[in-house]
Amino acid sequence: MSSKKQGSKRTGKTAMNRRMFLGVTGGVAAAAALGPSLARAQGGTAPKRLVVIFTPDGTLHNEWRPTGSKTDFTLPSILAPFESLRDDMIVLDGIDNRIYGKGDGDAHQQGMTQMLTGRPNTTKSATSTGMSVDEYIHQHISDGRPALRVAVGTNPNYISNWTRMTFDQNGSAIHPRTSPYQARDAMFPSTFDPTGGGGGSSAGADRARAVREGVLGTATARLHAMASQLRGVDRQRIESHAGSLENLAKLETMGTVAPSTDLVPLYDRIKNWTPNLVASPSKQADFPKIARMQMELISAAFAFDRSRVAVLQFSESNSGIKHTWAGAPSDKTHHGLSHDGNNTQLLKIYRWYSQQIAWFINDLKTNGLLDNTVVLWMTDMQTGENHKETTVPMTIFGGANHLQTGRYMNYRSSGGVAHNSVLTSLCNAMGLSDTKFGARDDGPLSGVT
Repeated sequence: MSSKKQGSKRTGKTAMNRRMFLGVTGGVAAAAALGPSLARAQGGTAPKRLVVIFTPDGTLHNEWRPTGSKTDFTLPSILAPFESLRDDMIVLDGIDNRIYGKGDGDAHQQGMTQMLTGRPNTTKSATSTGMSVDEYIHQHISDGRPALRVAVGTNPNYISNWTRMTFDQNGSAIHPRTSPYQARDAMFPSTFDPTGGGGGSSAGADRARAVREGVLGTATARLHAMASQLRGVDRQRIESHAGSLENLAKLETMGTVAPSTDLVPLYDRIKNWTPNLVASPSKQADFPKIARMQMELISAAFAFDRSRVAVLQFSESNSGIKHTWAGAPSDKTHHGLSHDGNNTQLLKIYRWYSQQIAWFINDLKTNGLLDNTVVLWMTDMQTGENHKETTVPMTIFGGANHLQTGRYMNYRSSGGVAHNSVLTSLCNAMGLSDTKFGARDDGPLSGVT
């Protein structure tokens, strides 16, 4: 990978002024402390939910591709951890990125930025020509709740086509939270009551809520004003922070419904995390623990209906993670091993990812959260070695009462299908009537409904 980190020139009025930034945001914490954030747990009909999980550098197809027919198939080594979930999954074989070549950068960059947008990226760092499917669905099904986008083992300050995969309606990158603690505290403020006892409707509570909403609204407006005077990374960071405050304000408007008491342990689980873990590219030892924490957070956010759309990004394209905990060597990164063609070591990495995702799917299922949820597990290319944009491995879990699971879909036998069809099917599974998504007119996947 040969790329320089994007930066912005700090001169004159466009420079980031730390005192000004703190002046805008300093009152937000005080506002949040004035009273409990309101929560709405699941009640009545379960809402539709979407999770996207990214793992980098393709796969080993001979160890990933099932054998057999559409409904009678055998899972190979990489997918073996999903044996108990066979009836809940759809293996998609023969998915092609037919947008590739119309955007900018190498296969890693285009794959990373195009797989969820179905659109070309641009020559600017981490920008697209339109929004990603997770954001589109979020705008339609979340009813004011924030989306939960988290990452493991990425550098939050390195904003590039290798590191960003979700985009807003303007094609600007949406940045994932790398700290599970920060993501948790944004989704579940300290005043959150998992039993539904907080928030009330007394005059005092209403006044406190109004003050919080006012402070958040003022801070958000000022941050947007600041962003208009900035460029590059500074502008992206301020806009991202403004978006976070907008999401916090949305959470304030939610009503309170007491959840089932058997969901409270999911909240207790995330509140009792081991503190101060870090899984940055420079400190990778905590990678497995951070990964589990981020997955636990998604389960809790869904259980208490704090969020309905989540994205979990493991590392980034051209992955620099050394998976020693999976038995891979300590002197080679994931991407390095893929170019060495060391399939024995790569298999350990891909199986490890499967084991983590299988744990997560089982966690959703055990807690009654999978039935109305669709989980898309995707990557950026066919293999890390050949960089091809064809036959990109994808797997779906859960059908949300729309997709027929328990299937191995071998689209290769009919010439493959564009990955835009996968994105369209996600929209349909979430209750949207779209006949296309992205820059192509491909309809939804055939044979899965």
